[in-house]
Amino acid sequence: MNESLKENKNGIEFAKEIVSEINKKVKKVYWTNDEIDKWFGKRSAKEIFDSGTACFMNPCLDLNLASGYLIASRNIPYTLIIEELLPTKDFNFDKSNLVLKYFNFNRLHFTLEFQDTEGKYVINHKRENEVHIFKGEYGGRKDIPVAQIIKIPGEKINPDKPIYKNLGYGSLEDLIKNQFKGYSLEENLERLKKDNSLENYEHYKKRYGEKVKIIITP
Repeated sequence: MNESLKENKNGIEFAKEIVSEINKKVKKVYWTNDEIDKWFGKRSAKEIFDSGTACFMNPCLDLNLASGYLIASRNIPYTLIIEELLPTKDFNFDKSNLVLKYFNFNRLHFTLEFQDTEGKYVINHKRENEVHIFKGEYGGRKDIPVAQIIKIPGEKINPDKPIYKNLGYGSLEDLIKNQFKGYSLEENLERLKKDNSLENYEHYKKRYGEKVKIIITP
């Protein structure tokens, strides 16, 4: 067990390897609105990994499921973390088309922990192309109020099932209704579709390209 970690000397180097490999194998691309409806939060880790794509907006669930699948394939224990964040003014206001609307719903963010002989390490796809890696446990955002943090051991995640089935629910809607009462899938999809355009995707590619920015934090 943990042969990859021994080869890579430490957990930080192993985490960097996982991030780089996922960045090559799961590309952040443009999805149509129909594809957002069909795939957002509804694919298994293996489906994500095999497809080789995730939406360029809100990809953290897909990237973490694929990363967990890759880590587990190397017989290394990991934990998927779901963090529910309370609304903030900057995130929840939409000023597009000169229309001011307040999206009053919580956000969900996903991260990973994995274990080696020296302790735990965190891989956090924090924003755009920026990934934070550090030794220790994930304690949640410090700059945004946190409603709850749920940790799911990797051995309980079947890579052939979507996240809602792994948590014992028949649909994504049922999972959200029972576990994340402050989060609105409908409003989140509405917000995604408002920002979903080829123009925004081209701007994203121009600004970030396909590079990943790995930041090692204390």
